[in-house]
Amino acid sequence: MNGAMFNSLARFIDKNYPSVSFSDLCQKTSLKTNAFAELTWYPDKGLVKLMQALCEETQTNLSTLWRDFGRETFFYFADIFGDYMGGIKTLNDLITATNRIHHDIKRDGLGTPPRLEFRKALPGHFEIRYHSERNLNDFFLGMLEGAAKYFQSDVKILGRKERGRLIVTISIREPEMARV
Repeated sequence: MNGAMFNSLARFIDKNYPSVSFSDLCQKTSLKTNAFAELTWYPDKGLVKLMQALCEETQTNLSTLWRDFGRETFFYFADIFGDYMGGIKTLNDLITATNRIHHDIKRDGLGTPPRLEFRKALPGHFEIRYHSERNLNDFFLGMLEGAAKYFQSDVKILGRKERGRLIVTISIREPEMARV
Protein backbone atom coordinates (compact mmCIF):
# COMPACT_ATOMS: atom_id res chain seq x y z
CA MET A 1 0.00 0.00 0.00
CA ASN A 2 1.27 3.46 -0.84
CA GLY A 3 2.67 5.47 2.07
CA ALA A 4 0.05 8.13 1.30
CA MET A 5 -2.56 5.86 2.87
CA PHE A 6 -0.61 5.70 6.13
CA ASN A 7 -0.02 9.46 6.11
CA SER A 8 -3.70 10.04 5.47
CA LEU A 9 -4.52 7.82 8.43
CA ALA A 10 -2.13 9.82 10.64
CA ARG A 11 -3.90 13.03 9.60
CA PHE A 12 -7.31 11.43 10.13
CA ILE A 13 -6.37 10.36 13.66
CA ASP A 14 -4.87 13.75 14.55
CA LYS A 15 -8.02 15.52 13.36
CA ASN A 16 -10.69 13.19 14.72
CA TYR A 17 -9.10 11.42 17.68
CA PRO A 18 -6.65 13.90 19.26
CA SER A 19 -6.31 11.74 22.39
CA VAL A 20 -4.92 8.89 20.26
CA SER A 21 -1.30 8.91 19.16
CA PHE A 22 -0.53 7.62 15.68
CA SER A 23 3.03 6.85 16.84
CA ASP A 24 1.70 4.82 19.76
CA LEU A 25 -0.61 2.87 17.42
CA CYS A 26 2.35 2.12 15.14
CA GLN A 27 4.32 0.85 18.10
CA LYS A 28 1.36 -1.12 19.44
CA THR A 29 0.93 -2.87 16.07
CA SER A 30 4.67 -3.63 15.82
CA LEU A 31 5.24 -1.47 12.74
CA LYS A 32 8.90 -0.63 12.27
CA THR A 33 8.22 3.05 11.65
CA ASN A 34 5.68 5.79 12.16
CA ALA A 35 6.96 7.88 9.23
CA PHE A 36 5.86 6.81 5.75
CA ALA A 37 7.20 8.10 2.44
CA GLU A 38 4.44 9.07 -0.01
CA LEU A 39 6.00 7.22 -2.93
CA THR A 40 7.01 4.08 -1.06
CA TRP A 41 5.17 0.78 -0.89
CA TYR A 42 4.31 -0.76 2.50
CA PRO A 43 2.55 -4.05 3.35
CA ASP A 44 -1.25 -3.77 3.34
CA LYS A 45 -1.51 -5.62 6.64
CA GLY A 46 0.15 -2.68 8.44
CA LEU A 47 -2.72 -0.33 7.62
CA VAL A 48 -5.29 -2.99 8.51
CA LYS A 49 -3.59 -3.53 11.90
CA LEU A 50 -3.56 0.23 12.53
CA MET A 51 -7.28 0.48 11.78
CA GLN A 52 -8.04 -2.44 14.08
CA ALA A 53 -5.96 -0.84 16.84
CA LEU A 54 -7.75 2.48 16.31
CA CYS A 55 -11.08 0.64 16.52
CA GLU A 56 -10.10 -0.87 19.86
CA GLU A 57 -8.65 2.38 21.19
CA THR A 58 -11.70 4.48 20.29
CA GLN A 59 -14.40 1.83 20.74
CA THR A 60 -15.69 2.79 17.28
CA ASN A 61 -17.22 0.35 14.82
CA LEU A 62 -14.55 -0.76 12.31
CA SER A 63 -16.82 -0.27 9.26
CA THR A 64 -17.63 3.25 10.44
CA LEU A 65 -13.92 4.02 10.90
CA TRP A 66 -13.05 2.80 7.41
CA ARG A 67 -15.88 4.83 5.86
CA ASP A 68 -14.99 8.00 7.80
CA PHE A 69 -11.33 7.50 6.91
CA GLY A 70 -12.20 7.11 3.22
CA ARG A 71 -14.34 10.25 3.29
CA GLU A 72 -11.44 12.36 4.55
CA THR A 73 -8.79 10.60 2.48
CA PHE A 74 -10.38 11.80 -0.74
CA PHE A 75 -9.51 15.41 0.11
CA TYR A 76 -5.92 14.47 0.94
CA PHE A 77 -5.53 12.46 -2.27
CA ALA A 78 -7.06 15.25 -4.36
CA ASP A 79 -4.37 17.51 -2.94
CA ILE A 80 -1.29 15.30 -3.21
CA PHE A 81 -2.31 13.56 -6.44
CA GLY A 82 -3.63 16.77 -8.04
CA ASP A 83 -1.70 16.11 -11.25
CA TYR A 84 -4.00 13.16 -11.92
CA MET A 85 -7.09 15.32 -11.41
CA GLY A 86 -6.41 17.64 -14.37
CA GLY A 87 -9.58 18.60 -16.20
CA ILE A 88 -11.86 17.03 -13.58
CA LYS A 89 -14.41 19.59 -12.46
CA THR A 90 -17.35 17.48 -11.30
CA LEU A 91 -18.09 14.19 -9.59
CA ASN A 92 -19.44 12.92 -12.90
CA ASP A 93 -16.05 13.75 -14.51
CA LEU A 94 -14.24 11.93 -11.71
CA ILE A 95 -16.34 8.79 -11.98
CA THR A 96 -15.85 8.55 -15.73
CA ALA A 97 -12.07 9.20 -15.35
CA THR A 98 -11.40 6.91 -12.36
CA ASN A 99 -9.99 3.95 -14.28
CA ARG A 100 -7.70 6.27 -16.28
CA ILE A 101 -6.48 7.83 -13.03
CA HIS A 102 -5.97 4.40 -11.47
CA HIS A 103 -4.10 3.21 -14.60
CA ASP A 104 -1.80 6.26 -14.43
CA ILE A 105 -1.16 5.78 -10.70
CA LYS A 106 -0.24 2.13 -11.28
CA ARG A 107 1.94 3.04 -14.29
CA ASP A 108 3.80 5.58 -12.18
CA GLY A 109 4.48 2.95 -9.51
CA LEU A 110 2.32 4.63 -6.86
CA GLY A 111 0.22 1.62 -5.99
CA THR A 112 -2.19 -0.98 -7.29
CA PRO A 113 -5.64 0.58 -7.06
CA PRO A 114 -8.67 -1.51 -7.92
CA ARG A 115 -10.19 -1.53 -11.39
CA LEU A 116 -13.80 -0.53 -11.33
CA GLU A 117 -16.56 -1.49 -13.70
CA PHE A 118 -18.99 1.31 -14.52
CA ARG A 119 -22.37 1.33 -16.12
CA LYS A 120 -24.09 4.62 -16.76
CA ALA A 121 -27.76 3.75 -16.42
CA LEU A 122 -29.26 7.19 -17.01
CA PRO A 123 -27.83 10.69 -16.97
CA GLY A 124 -26.52 11.17 -13.45
CA HIS A 125 -27.02 7.50 -12.46
CA PHE A 126 -24.09 5.09 -12.30
CA GLU A 127 -23.65 1.52 -11.24
CA ILE A 128 -20.13 0.83 -10.03
CA ARG A 129 -18.81 -2.68 -9.46
CA TYR A 130 -15.93 -2.58 -7.04
CA HIS A 131 -13.76 -5.56 -6.25
CA SER A 132 -10.45 -5.51 -4.48
CA GLU A 133 -8.39 -8.24 -2.90
CA ARG A 134 -7.91 -5.78 -0.02
CA ASN A 135 -11.65 -5.79 0.74
CA LEU A 136 -11.78 -2.05 1.45
CA ASN A 137 -15.48 -1.71 0.66
CA ASP A 138 -16.26 0.77 3.44
CA PHE A 139 -13.18 2.83 2.57
CA PHE A 140 -14.34 2.97 -1.07
CA LEU A 141 -17.83 4.10 -0.05
CA GLY A 142 -16.26 6.80 2.12
CA MET A 143 -14.07 7.92 -0.79
CA LEU A 144 -17.21 8.30 -2.92
CA GLU A 145 -18.85 10.37 -0.17
CA GLY A 146 -15.70 12.47 0.17
CA ALA A 147 -15.61 13.05 -3.58
CA ALA A 148 -19.26 14.13 -3.54
CA LYS A 149 -18.50 16.64 -0.80
CA TYR A 150 -15.34 17.84 -2.58
CA PHE A 151 -17.29 18.51 -5.79
CA GLN A 152 -20.31 19.82 -3.85
CA SER A 153 -22.59 17.27 -5.47
CA ASP A 154 -25.82 15.99 -4.03
CA VAL A 155 -25.60 12.20 -4.20
CA LYS A 156 -27.47 9.15 -3.10
CA ILE A 157 -25.22 6.13 -2.63
CA LEU A 158 -26.64 2.63 -2.23
CA GLY A 159 -24.25 -0.27 -1.73
CA ARG A 160 -24.96 -3.99 -1.89
CA LYS A 161 -22.89 -7.14 -2.24
CA GLU A 162 -23.29 -9.54 -5.12
CA ARG A 163 -21.03 -12.59 -5.49
CA GLY A 164 -18.37 -11.08 -3.24
CA ARG A 165 -18.27 -7.76 -5.06
CA LEU A 166 -19.49 -4.44 -3.81
CA ILE A 167 -21.98 -2.94 -6.22
CA VAL A 168 -22.75 0.71 -5.69
CA THR A 169 -25.56 2.62 -7.31
CA ILE A 170 -24.88 6.33 -7.23
CA SER A 171 -27.30 9.04 -8.28
CA ILE A 172 -25.66 12.42 -8.80
CA ARG A 173 -27.30 15.77 -8.87
CA GLU A 174 -24.67 18.34 -9.76
CA PRO A 175 -24.91 21.77 -8.13
CA GLU A 176 -26.63 24.49 -10.09
CA MET A 177 -24.29 26.78 -11.95
CA ALA A 178 -24.26 30.31 -10.57
CA ARG A 179 -25.65 32.89 -12.93
CA VAL A 180 -23.28 35.70 -13.79
